[in-house]
Amino acid sequence: MRLALLAAAATVTLAACQGPDVGQACTLNVAVPATPAADWFETGNTSCVNLTCIASKLPAGDTKVKHNPYCSKPCVSNRDCYEGDTGLVCRAVVLDPEFLAYLDALPPSSCNAPAGTTCREKYLGVIQFSSYCASPLP
Repeated sequence: MRLALLAAAATVTLAACQGPDVGQACTLNVAVPATPAADWFETGNTSCVNLTCIASKLPAGDTKVKHNPYCSKPCVSNRDCYEGDTGLVCRAVVLDPEFLAYLDALPPSSCNAPAGTTCREKYLGVIQFSSYCASPLP
């Protein structure tokens, strides 16, 4: 019993010491242009703790954004994004309606979606937020 409590305490302490992965590099599971003209957004990405990976058009000039694509998460304010360290801000990420219609029209077998799941659900999950940590708009 004592050993179990010690192990649990060590796990909580270790988790508290680990920094967030917001702003860290991730890999999108789709081909993204080298210089994206808009945001590319993927949920369910297991390379990120919060399962969200974004590639953005970065602002010109000096930027603190070190990676593109980068791990993201839903946010309420810039503070949630560790703006001073990551260069990311909390802003709306708007999904293109034509892209959403395209995903809706794909047969689930074409994207290897699990049974009972659409391609839109496979790639985007059930989006409940509109603001994410993302690069400032150019």
